[in-house]
Amino acid sequence: MSGTPTTALNLGALRDTSGDDRRQAFETFLCRNLAQHLDIPPAHRIARNRPLYTQGIDSLTALTLQRTLESALNIPVPAHHLLREQSVGELAATLSELVDRT
Repeated sequence: MSGTPTTALNLGALRDTSGDDRRQAFETFLCRNLAQHLDIPPAHRIARNRPLYTQGIDSLTALTLQRTLESALNIPVPAHHLLREQSVGELAATLSELVDRT
């Protein structure tokens, strides 16, 4: 398991992107990174509408993902956002809001 993101995010481009397109970019980034962090086989996918904890996110994985997101976005991402009953889609919307605030 590596902490290196599988797909880079262009924060400048994300700031200029509209809501749905930005959320989709975050969802794709999250799914690829979660698959890597959780060691998901290539034939399987992260479900975008199921809570993260039902897909294997525990507190240690959440901290690793938090560091990945903070490094990619260059903003603080509170760990509680990763441990609540959020789906990938809901987390993508939260990240979009966090980017808007900075």
